[in-house]
Amino acid sequence: MADTTAPSPSVSLLESELYYLISRFLTTGPCRKAAQVLARELEEYQLLPRRLDWHGNEHPRTYEDLVRANKHVAPDHLLQICRQLGPLLDKEVPSCVPGVWSLLGTGRHSLLRAAKDCQKVLWKGSAFAALHRGRPPEMPLTYKYPPNLVEVFRGRELTGTERFSSAFPVGNYQHMKMHRRTLGHLSAVYCVAFDRTGLRIFTGSDDCLVKIWSSFDGRLQSTLRGHSAEISDLAVNFENTLIAAGSCDKTIRVWCLRTCAPVAVLQGHTGSITSLQFSPFAKGSVRYMVSTGTDGTVCFWQWDVNNMRFIDRPHKFTERPRPGVQMICSSFSAGGMFLATGSTDHVIRMYYLGSGSPQKVAELEAHTDKVDSIQYCHAGDRFVSGSRDGTARIWRLHQQQWRSVLLNMSTNLAGAEPVLNEETFFKSKVTMVAWDRHDNTVITAVNNHLLKVWNSYTGQLLHILKGHEDEVFVLEPHPFDPRIMLSAGHDGNIFIWDIIRGTKTLHYFNMIEGQGHGAVFDCKFSPEGQRFACTDSHGHLVIFGFGSSKPYEKLPDQVFFHTDYRPLIRDANNYVLDEQTQQAPHLMPPPFLVDVDGNPHPPKYQRLVPGRENFTDEHLVPQLGYVATSDGEVVEQVISQQTSDHDDGAQEPSVLDGFIRQLLDQQDRQHAAEPGTPRRVFRSQSVEVQSSPNVGLRRSGQVEGVRQMHQNAPRSQMATERDLQAWKRRVVVPEMSSSVHRRQEDFRIAKGDEEIALFSLRKRRVLHAASRDDSDDEMVSSKRTQSRRARARSIRTRNALAEDYIEYSCEEGEETEASGAEENETEGSATPASSNEEEVEEWKSDSSSSNSSSEYSDWIADAGINLQPPTRLSSRRRVRRHISSSEEEEEEE
Repeated sequence: MADTTAPSPSVSLLESELYYLISRFLTTGPCRKAAQVLARELEEYQLLPRRLDWHGNEHPRTYEDLVRANKHVAPDHLLQICRQLGPLLDKEVPSCVPGVWSLLGTGRHSLLRAAKDCQKVLWKGSAFAALHRGRPPEMPLTYKYPPNLVEVFRGRELTGTERFSSAFPVGNYQHMKMHRRTLGHLSAVYCVAFDRTGLRIFTGSDDCLVKIWSSFDGRLQSTLRGHSAEISDLAVNFENTLIAAGSCDKTIRVWCLRTCAPVAVLQGHTGSITSLQFSPFAKGSVRYMVSTGTDGTVCFWQWDVNNMRFIDRPHKFTERPRPGVQMICSSFSAGGMFLATGSTDHVIRMYYLGSGSPQKVAELEAHTDKVDSIQYCHAGDRFVSGSRDGTARIWRLHQQQWRSVLLNMSTNLAGAEPVLNEETFFKSKVTMVAWDRHDNTVITAVNNHLLKVWNSYTGQLLHILKGHEDEVFVLEPHPFDPRIMLSAGHDGNIFIWDIIRGTKTLHYFNMIEGQGHGAVFDCKFSPEGQRFACTDSHGHLVIFGFGSSKPYEKLPDQVFFHTDYRPLIRDANNYVLDEQTQQAPHLMPPPFLVDVDGNPHPPKYQRLVPGRENFTDEHLVPQLGYVATSDGEVVEQVISQQTSDHDDGAQEPSVLDGFIRQLLDQQDRQHAAEPGTPRRVFRSQSVEVQSSPNVGLRRSGQVEGVRQMHQNAPRSQMATERDLQAWKRRVVVPEMSSSVHRRQEDFRIAKGDEEIALFSLRKRRVLHAASRDDSDDEMVSSKRTQSRRARARSIRTRNALAEDYIEYSCEEGEETEASGAEENETEGSATPASSNEEEVEEWKSDSSSSNSSSEYSDWIADAGINLQPPTRLSSRRRVRRHISSSEEEEEEE
């Protein structure tokens, strides 16, 4: 019989191999009959790869022969090839959504895409004038260049609206450049802050100084002296009138920003200050500032916004369920009614300020290690907490309970490569948390040098940002652009990220000539977002921004006042005087600019000192003298100003001294008439002379000359009448405009009212639900047994409850004012007894938990003291024994 099967047209080797792999793949699935039919047709039409003999002639092969000859090819070989295509292609031509691959994709998702198919698009001018549902169109991700602003504004003229992303694309941030790097401290600078106007920059250093700089030209405006240890935190109040500095010397100093005069020295802690916050709370003239310390206390300092007077006794909460517990971080809500604090005992404590005085309302124990980063969102009731247990949680008060969304730092992006075996043993820790400006995403920094961007509502991981080579402790959102986030770390790298796309926008490496890179310790954006400032481990202040750097070029590289490190005299209330001149530091005449070795700068730089702008050249040349250093070396140092009438001025009494004496007498009379305010004793027979300690020298073995300028130096120059008049009229930090301040205060008041309404609703729900048990798994603080005890004790009267609560506070060692206790009793009597009792019992029972942190005290560990965490002993048990005994007596009666 004749062969009726016509041979198939010649096919390529690749096509025949594909036919074979398809038939092999079908044998592994449910379509086995189709695989048999396909194998017969492949043999019939001779579509299988052919065999070659030694002459090079081709011969047809059967399907079974081909399977036996290719035993190394698995049945799912074709599937494995398809799985490899996506990652390999993404490395050459990235797709729009990383980690998502499809064999049926199109455009930038097609597996057939090439570089020319993914070219950036470019819109015409008419595209910016179009509207989609009444809004300007969103630019595609493949837009080639930043849009032409002329076309964008032309579209705005035609439509009356525009998109911010079109008018100000992310690419514009690439034009931010370093304006100036200035050496202004002798030690590491861990704190930097802008004032509310953005015109001034504040730096707090380990050399015990707080300095005020101009943000638009880098000039040193003033130095705030007084602390005797490292500066740990800075805070500027919302009215832009005060700056507060916390220090490791256990004190908080508050200065007036207008005149740099000391306002208060607050001494309520027995340990170093770890965080400092001014509350957005705005109700009448009462304001609050909160501080936390290594002594395990949270202090609420009340002050009056009209006269800027602080009450020296704080509302103190001692949170030390066991030795070694420290309060690490704190954050206020947008309205200032809620405060969240983190500590080394892995407990998050919530405080409420809307009832007239601060009160603790909850303790959240969802973390298993210390909570060292916490941040409230910008315009809501949510906050995020980061812990050393490798997780972060987004908390929200919902239906009378604090619920959280878990963010696990071991999570990877969908479709990412599997984690290597050696990385599975790495313990992740959260080092910093932050929100974007619109609170849609949360950014966490992990100790494996990665930044992770999460959806703040669902907890989904959106991006992983790579670029840092060391741990990151600085995350700063842009003040108004939700696309921008700034990060900096100990590797000296500063990045500006586009968190919408997950890409880098700007990179700067803090390289210091001759000293290697400097670790960046803090960064802040200015309120208008046009600049940002950062500080490093070598004492530098670095200013970045848009525009020209010409205003900064007239400044020397090393900027110090010759009076920065002079010794101070301290009185009984810890206020200070300059030892040499016996004057308050803010009343001293304008100092001279010197370098790090104490050498004065030329006269052209001396005019940059506030108060010396209009001096003649002869008054800008300091008088030099020879001073012996601690090593016995004789160096030339600034002693006083060279003036023609210097000798006469030394014999005649100074006008400034007379003014200071009149001012001191006037202040003494005012303080004597006000018994509630501590009197400043500037002069005493038993004054203490202290100099700033030689801490944190920038290089080993180096002693800067500017530190030694006070040794063997005679009395400084005396001020003239012209100096005094100019000094009285100076304004160091300008005030905010009344319209801006009023608008911001209205926003804070509105947010505060919303938070009060939210908390009041929660209290009413607790009251209505007092007859049933509403325990929840996520809120660890409310347990069924504790609820039963609270209901059993609800028969007590309000007076008995207040009595027991005061006794409990005294046993804990809290400082309770008599007036504050009376206010608490009055407020407590206005609410139902069962509600108050249940709330008090709720947080009392929470804090008596026996859970312990794995690292409850890093300070004790550093000191070499090995303390085993004991079981948590609480005075609440003593209160309960007292209550139970009272109940037994009532039963006997």
